[in-house]
Amino acid sequence: MCNLLRYKERKKLDLGFEEFRHVRIEPKLRYKVAPSEPAPVLTLREGRPQIDMLRFGLQTRLTGRQLMARGETVAKLRTFREAFRSRRCLVLVDGFYDSQDMGGYRQPWHFQLKNDAPMLMAGLWEPRPEDAGNFAIISAPANRLMARVIDRMPVILSLDQCRRWLDATAEPEELQSMLVTLPSEQMESWPVTRRLNQRGFESPECLEPIALEQDELDLW
Repeated sequence: MCNLLRYKERKKLDLGFEEFRHVRIEPKLRYKVAPSEPAPVLTLREGRPQIDMLRFGLQTRLTGRQLMARGETVAKLRTFREAFRSRRCLVLVDGFYDSQDMGGYRQPWHFQLKNDAPMLMAGLWEPRPEDAGNFAIISAPANRLMARVIDRMPVILSLDQCRRWLDATAEPEELQSMLVTLPSEQMESWPVTRRLNQRGFESPECLEPIALEQDELDLW
């Protein structure tokens, strides 16, 4: 689930950090970020916020690439518990894609917050000697909108939760309380081209709504 992301440059993103106002992201626009590709991630290091382009998919000595970590078990599993304690991050995106099983093919859908507000996903990150590092997104059960497509969704934090999520002094119980499902009413979605599933395909067409046939709408 949530194996493709979308982001754009934001002139300003106020997360409550006095020393951090401007978001500098390169490249400035991606219609589709696939696993192992870089996306903008905000971390807090020695009390100072920092944005890096980290690769999508957390890799540790214990596992292969992990795109998602379940919120219900992230604090307990050996794969994620150290990162949950000390390497939490925010994945700065504007939307994501997931695909619905149509019984013979998979129909992609795009999801975003209403009014295209910035989406701040709870994540974990790992440093790597060969590059800036990589990350995984924490998931929660799907809300009503997403459950029509898939049973899990990213944990999307509010602006007032973000600073505490990154704060090294936050207690595990407080962090765990943030790992909940965002209400459907705050999101919107639409079907997009099946070309999205093609490796290497990326263009403005990724975001364009398409019309579904009646039998496809019945499944939705």
